[in-house]
Amino acid sequence: MVFPRDRFVGDFLSECIVVEPSTPVSKVIGLMRERNSYEVFAWVGSKVGTATIRDILRAKNPISMKIESLLNFVPKLFLGTSLLDAARTMADYRLRALPIIQDNTIIGKIDVRAIVSEVKDSALGNIRASKIMSPSPITISPSESVSKAREIMLRRRIDHLPVEKGRRVGGILTSAHIAFNLITGLGEDKYVTGVPSTISPLDYPVEAIMEKHPLECEPHTPIKDVAERMLTEGASYSLVTVGEEMHGIITYRDFAKLISTGEEKSNVPVYIIGLPEDPFEAEAAKIKFIRLVNGLSRFLPQVLEARSTIKSSSLEGQRRRYEVNVNIKTAKENIVYSTSGWELPIIYDEIANAIKKMVTSKKRVKRSRGRQPIGGMMESA
Repeated sequence: MVFPRDRFVGDFLSECIVVEPSTPVSKVIGLMRERNSYEVFAWVGSKVGTATIRDILRAKNPISMKIESLLNFVPKLFLGTSLLDAARTMADYRLRALPIIQDNTIIGKIDVRAIVSEVKDSALGNIRASKIMSPSPITISPSESVSKAREIMLRRRIDHLPVEKGRRVGGILTSAHIAFNLITGLGEDKYVTGVPSTISPLDYPVEAIMEKHPLECEPHTPIKDVAERMLTEGASYSLVTVGEEMHGIITYRDFAKLISTGEEKSNVPVYIIGLPEDPFEAEAAKIKFIRLVNGLSRFLPQVLEARSTIKSSSLEGQRRRYEVNVNIKTAKENIVYSTSGWELPIIYDEIANAIKKMVTSKKRVKRSRGRQPIGGMMESA
């Protein structure tokens, strides 16, 4: 094994910021800056929500806006959860940290930096940077406005924008640079927004707040050396360059993807209609549905197409309930299943288990009694 499977998140427990849902966004930004944290957590009923620095970029008025409006619900981990499972969940949800729960209390978090450290010290550390980098990253010029950079980050769901002048690397802009630039001082009990002049922080040129000396490595650099520098210097990225020309970028997520199942792909057409705006649930739902299709393809090799439709409804303006329908078309029949619940990743897990049981049961019945219809939500074409 190149990566230890007997490590648990309890061995890597670290402190985290837990706030009340009613906390002003401006104060959350200040807490994040003080403690060098990418995220905060908050209890909402029986669920745990998180808001990341990139979520903060959506705030139009950090003083009056409450953090609850930016929260996304995430899975809860426990002390006995394996580090490998945590890495997979982080990759699925595009997160850098997950809450660890004990006795209905958030006792800390598992941070992606722990995973980076484990990769560094494992046999995976000898992999070259070019093998895990994201090639040809989106860039921005130093004269563009911070507002444009913010829009790109939100639209493309990224936290890093290398800054190029001509074809040369001139720096890097991160979501933290933008978010922390939104506040300039600390009042008596809360952070305030503003700058000494009438210029909005979002109107600044990128070069005014970018990091001018970005962390860099070469394509052949072992990722253990990349990880070491990222951890030592507190950077969440490393640009992969040859001379002054950029070839790619490595971020924390690339390390999490390396030891998880990575991006899921299917050999058959897969369609999902009605994915929610919540990026975490949408990403996890897509991955879990594709895994379901790939799993069925192992013992149903004639799968031709898979479709899923998601319908949502709100209850009291807060929680959203989802109704999910799955239709998997094979050469001989259609497999149809419907169910509902509050969290899409959990719903798709339930659907996967139910369909696998039903298909297995149907095969046993065919062998023993001949072809007979099976109850439930499955139907033949």
